Amino acid sequence: MINNSTTSPTVTKDYSQLARWLCLFEAVNIIADKAEKLGHTPDCLKPIPINKYIAERYHSVLKDVEYEFNNSHHIHRH
Repeated sequence: MINNSTTSPTVTKDYSQLARWLCLFEAVNIIADKAEKLGHTPDCLKPIPINKYIAERYHSVLKDVEYEFNNSHHIHRH
């Protein structure tokens, strides 16, 4: 059986890795902003709080990424 996107009515894509990277990016930026406001250097990044942040935000970010990619075909490009 050949499975290609032209014959398959729905194609499920896995955006979990992208969602995790976006959570990490978001966490580092939040920490860097807070550290800058407090006058600390960026070496205050701690892996355990970052991991907890990612664990809390992951499912929400994944849903957002899936929504954006699944609905991007509705955007008209000129």
